[in-house]
Amino acid sequence: MKTRILNSIIGCFILIILFGANLKAQTTTAPTQSSVVAPHNVGVSSTHIYDVAYTVRGIVPNIYTWAIFTASAGYVEGAAAVAGVDYNITAGANASIKNIKWLKAGNYVIELLETNPVANGSCAGVVQKLNILVGPTGTVEFLNSTGTNQCALAGAYSVDLSYTGTISYPITVSVQYTINGATSTANISVATAIAKLDIPLAVDFLNSTTTDDVARSVKITGVKDSFGGDLAINPKDTHTLTIWTIPATTPIHHD
Repeated sequence: MKTRILNSIIGCFILIILFGANLKAQTTTAPTQSSVVAPHNVGVSSTHIYDVAYTVRGIVPNIYTWAIFTASAGYVEGAAAVAGVDYNITAGANASIKNIKWLKAGNYVIELLETNPVANGSCAGVVQKLNILVGPTGTVEFLNSTGTNQCALAGAYSVDLSYTGTISYPITVSVQYTINGATSTANISVATAIAKLDIPLAVDFLNSTTTDDVARSVKITGVKDSFGGDLAINPKDTHTLTIWTIPATTPIHHD
């Protein structure tokens, strides 16, 4: 009899322990949806397309709610980003697609909540997040700051560029040409990382029509990637060389 009572007490004690453990497991806060660790690195002034799968139930589409937040360097969300200051957003072909132009450098988080139509219960899906780093995605500079001084020649002049980081081609390079103190500007498209910056013939870069040796320089003043984003310019932003004047030899005279 005593053994039966003891076994009952032990059994009850075990049940209490198991119940308490189960209760603790049930009340633990479920982990929240974490954002992507590696950010999407975009350039200031660039425009990118963001989208998810588009769902239609019958003839009624799901509801897509987009939000953009500022964030710390570790992508902890802060205040809501300000449209027209931090970004501009426009709809794509449907509500699941957004075109976002990033206006200001910094860290951001895009949030998207998808819910069923009211007729289908307004059930909400898991909030999807994407970290965004707005800033230069790469850098551009001249491979060499000086060219080979040479005699005047007709034709174009190509300069090697050096690239670092992630750059989406083609890039548009804004430059200033200075010839003997006179400066002009131009925008030149560079197709790939192995392409050169080709100075157009119209600049008359390699001709020398004066009686003096003429210094030439070309300075990179801005670079944009294929999305329209600003790229950084490294310190080696100027390329110089001198075009030697061709002697103006007079005709040979005889006595």
